[in-house]
Amino acid sequence: MFTLIFVLLTGLGVFFIYRSRQVEGSGRKTLGISLILSTILLFRFLDFWGEKIWFDELGYNDRFWTLFLAESLFVVAGALSGLGLLALLSHHLPASKKWLRRGVLIAGTLLGAAWGFANWSSFLKFWYQAPVGISDPILGVEGSFYLFTLPFLDGLYNFLFMLVLLALGMTVAGRYEFYQEGRSIKLYRSDNARGKASRRMLFVNAALLLLVLAGGIYLDRFHLLFSDLGTVSGPGWTDVHIVLPALTTTLVFTALAGLSLLIPAIREALQHLLFRLGMRKAGNPLYVIASTAAMVAAFWLIALNVLPGAYQSFRVEPNEISYEKPYIGHNIEYTRLGFGLNEVESREFPVRDSFSLDMVQDNPTIFNNIRLWDWRALDAVLKQFQEIRLYYEFNDVDIDRYRYDDGYRQVMISVREMRASNLPDKSQTFVNEVFKYTHGHGIAQTTVADFTSEGLPNFLVKNIPPESKYPSLKVEQPRIYYGELTDDYVVVNSSEPEFDYPQGDQNEYYSYSGQGGVELSSAWRKFLYAYKMGEFKLLLSSYPTRDSRILFRRDIKRRVRALAPFLQLDQDPYIVNADGQLYWMIDAYTTSSYFPYSAPYNATERIQYKEGEAQEQLKIGHRSDFDGQN
Repeated sequence: MFTLIFVLLTGLGVFFIYRSRQVEGSGRKTLGISLILSTILLFRFLDFWGEKIWFDELGYNDRFWTLFLAESLFVVAGALSGLGLLALLSHHLPASKKWLRRGVLIAGTLLGAAWGFANWSSFLKFWYQAPVGISDPILGVEGSFYLFTLPFLDGLYNFLFMLVLLALGMTVAGRYEFYQEGRSIKLYRSDNARGKASRRMLFVNAALLLLVLAGGIYLDRFHLLFSDLGTVSGPGWTDVHIVLPALTTTLVFTALAGLSLLIPAIREALQHLLFRLGMRKAGNPLYVIASTAAMVAAFWLIALNVLPGAYQSFRVEPNEISYEKPYIGHNIEYTRLGFGLNEVESREFPVRDSFSLDMVQDNPTIFNNIRLWDWRALDAVLKQFQEIRLYYEFNDVDIDRYRYDDGYRQVMISVREMRASNLPDKSQTFVNEVFKYTHGHGIAQTTVADFTSEGLPNFLVKNIPPESKYPSLKVEQPRIYYGELTDDYVVVNSSEPEFDYPQGDQNEYYSYSGQGGVELSSAWRKFLYAYKMGEFKLLLSSYPTRDSRILFRRDIKRRVRALAPFLQLDQDPYIVNADGQLYWMIDAYTTSSYFPYSAPYNATERIQYKEGEAQEQLKIGHRSDFDGQN
């Protein structure tokens, strides 16, 4: 319905604009444009304000405005930078080429906006960077430069390169005209190509491109700390003694080549040389630029590819150990620093060749916690005996450690979530899915090594409502409003009672007592979230009250990504039963591919296992902690 309203309003605006062409001076064109812009801004504002209120309710108002303003201002700054630079570099184009200039200015603006949208986060990291306290062993640069400054400079270099390349292409295209001769289209140089302004800007843009490339080579000196030329991650002997000096030399050569295009005397000398070599069109500035580019490319090829490759193959690799030994030491040291392994304490563990009953009796904690239950088998048992009803579902089984019965034990735990999509087709109504079936209920918790006489697990927590075997594992608040399978929005505290759990042939009901979600305290908020959820029925429904709250973005991973997009999340959140409450935990960590001399590591392992004829893969992620509360 909201989509229909949007189409109708914009269509009405288009109609007014169309009618304005038939009736001059009627003001309908202005009205039509205003209606279209107002409609777009209104619907964009509804999305924006809905997000703002959600962040407010979670206590992250400052974080919302910081990221919103940073993203918005950086997009605007990028767009203006692209527009301004290309306007400066295209001012020489004649009026007959206004279509080309406008196209390039639009392209530069869009390119700048896209660059700003993609790089605002790297700018924030650069702006708010903190010192790391270590420096690389080759260039002596502080680690924060690699982690925060270099990624931003890389993005800035790519932006300038694309803009200057676009400006150069525009200048070349502006020197030619197309005309049709019969059925063929031919190209010829326009009168503008013979003008001084066109020649001057052609050399200026080409020179700028070479100077930007020289800036890229300067950044490549720092990227050498991530080299994979040798046996280790990071610079080896060849990188330090051959590539690094070659980069400096190439930087100077490229910069001088760019500056030479700006000096008429040097350009004329190059033109005379090209004449002597038999190039009759050496007077064409494109030939001068092309010959300069060819010399730079040849220098790059020899200095940065042929020479290092020859040294690596014929001098270093035959004597690899002696040449690379100190650099292998750097790699080990900085890899340990990058992953925090430098603080790990090493201890010798006495190993005995024999295994005895005394060893088992002396280590009860270890042997009592050897896991015998396979998580896949336990998951099948839980689905059969503990889901209770079809609309409940266990997503997976997690393994954790708890203190109970005067011991520290390994346990397996799973969450009983609500899946309204599992209701019978006739029960999958708007009221049931939004107001009634709002939450899951409780957990199933078992030991890892015990079996009953029937071959079932030893339940520590089971059933609905939860029955706990030990007081320390008692669940006082078993309702699951957020989870791994839970992602549809619901409205709680409405006039429709919420289903809590089945009790024989009867049902128990509950009224939400938490502080989660957004209050639907006004007609404006009701309209706002009806639009945001894309559900016009919510706006028309009489069930929400002033005390009702709408809970959305209830998937744990999606929720945390919205709050902390800079964190890398584990793919498997897990529930924690503590102090009678249920808490969601999700492991997360900060990462960077810019730590110098550190070997890269993929934080995902793949363990293959066979199950009958099928072969599946289990992914295990390594993360640090980030907690969320149910």
